[in-house]
Amino acid sequence: MDNNPSVAFAGGTDVGRVRKQNEDKILMSEFENSDVVLLMVADGVGGHKGGAQASKLATEVIFQSIKKSVLQANSGGGYGTGNGLEWLKQTLHNAISEANKKIIEQQNIQAELEDMATTVVALLIHHHDIVVGHLGDSRCYEFNLKGLVQITEDHTALQQLLNEGKITQKEFENLPMHNIISRALGLTHAPEVLIQHIPFDSQSLYLLCSDGLTDCVSDEAIQLILKTQNTLSGMVDELITCANDNGGVDNISVVLLRQNKKHSIE
Repeated sequence: MDNNPSVAFAGGTDVGRVRKQNEDKILMSEFENSDVVLLMVADGVGGHKGGAQASKLATEVIFQSIKKSVLQANSGGGYGTGNGLEWLKQTLHNAISEANKKIIEQQNIQAELEDMATTVVALLIHHHDIVVGHLGDSRCYEFNLKGLVQITEDHTALQQLLNEGKITQKEFENLPMHNIISRALGLTHAPEVLIQHIPFDSQSLYLLCSDGLTDCVSDEAIQLILKTQNTLSGMVDELITCANDNGGVDNISVVLLRQNKKHSIE
């Protein structure tokens, strides 16, 4: 694989104003002797006992799985041909699938956690490529001069009804069922993990977040914060503050990424 462009990233998570426990987990990691970067948000599914354990287990398993793949590649296995895009896709897919398997295993071990589940949205980055993997309603956005674009599509019962033409766009916007998850880690033995590739644009910011942000902060307000704040850490803090100021009805998690001259965590 060629040298990775320098990147900067920052993140934060907050319990919010209503919940007693933070069931969100974020992860931001570089890997020794590689140019691969992993960023992730997992949100324990509300109403499912063990949500906090599920999100913690998901981030740990995905990290360890990718770390193992990087070590194998550096030890002679290689990253494949070209820029290693297929390696990135397969590595992230395998890691998310492994996390689902481990959560199912934990459900079987601890009867009280038989309904544990979590959303996940993850970015695996190298050179000019980003691969995005997700299950649930934690989101990935891209922000640039053209505005804020949602890269992922929510895996919710309501979104599925809209896609199937069973409800109108107006009904979709007004019905109160947006948080009923149709896909997540721990809901089935063989989840359909969506992996997509996006070019790493030097003019763009990339945002990962749980629905604790998007339920309380409009796209317009998110854009304004991303446009007016100078540092990634400042943007993270302002997004979380804005969600709390608007009610903080859920846990709030935010991770931001951009290319940078100096490879760093802000």
